[in-house]
Amino acid sequence: MNKTSIISKVNRFLQSTEMFARPSKQLPGTWQLFEYYIDEPKELKHVNSEMLDFNKQNWNIEFTEKWKYIHNCNLSISLISEIGNGSWSISKNFITLNNPSNFRKDVEFQFAIEKGNLKLLKKNSLGRIEFFGFFRKLN
Repeated sequence: MNKTSIISKVNRFLQSTEMFARPSKQLPGTWQLFEYYIDEPKELKHVNSEMLDFNKQNWNIEFTEKWKYIHNCNLSISLISEIGNGSWSISKNFITLNNPSNFRKDVEFQFAIEKGNLKLLKKNSLGRIEFFGFFRKLN
């Protein structure tokens, strides 16, 4: 075998494994919120899974492979309650939830997928945390 052939096979393999690790390939499915933080005027508020269960709060969001999202949420956080169903897009480590009727209502989160958990972070212009949530994949 010649050297060029081996290099091209290794490159193809590396590119194929990269595809499996890409966030756009990991995101499709339904994610359930299990913990979040918000920066309130006097303190950073932390809500864990027990508190979510106790208060009967939830946020499930489904990302489809066709770049649509559907969510079910009853959190009393204005940023989240204003999000409607629509399409999603990714640019680097940011995910945008696009509002189909008004682009001004699009919400952009910084995101990461680590150890099977999705993390969504939204800060305001002053750098305060509007929402920092942790999600588990349901399917």
